[in-house]
Amino acid sequence: MCGISGSGKTHYARQLEKEGFIRLSTDSLIWEKVGAKVFNLSKEKQKGLFAECKEQIRNQLNTLLKSGQKVVVDATHCKRSVRDEVRNLCAGMGTDPVFVFCCADKKELWHRLSQRKGSGPDDLIVTEEQLNNYWQSFEPPQEDENDFLFLNENNK
Repeated sequence: MCGISGSGKTHYARQLEKEGFIRLSTDSLIWEKVGAKVFNLSKEKQKGLFAECKEQIRNQLNTLLKSGQKVVVDATHCKRSVRDEVRNLCAGMGTDPVFVFCCADKKELWHRLSQRKGSGPDDLIVTEEQLNNYWQSFEPPQEDENDFLFLNENNK
């Protein structure tokens, strides 16, 4: 999956789960580890927890790909370098990834995110400031990234 928070990644990933994919989610791992306490952690501790969970996802992905499983990684993959890491991992396993790019305009993203209550891993609160930061730092797929399926709010 690839897209900014609120773009529909988890919705689509859950559909793939119904088709037999194993869904790996950093947000779910974080929720398992600390639950709603994540909102009370300092930015530094949140960053450390995220890095720890990201590494755990990478290890799980590696194991699942080795065993021939179909996997969907429910994460933003917001940087080209992160997507390239996934490509390299998959290449080492003899498989090619497909990135599903979920996109929505900023107004729609904020509408969706502002409805969140922090009740679980699929409902993590994202502030308007965080959305603005995500929006500014997101690196959309480039022309040479030919392993993308593009979705938007009109074709979900």
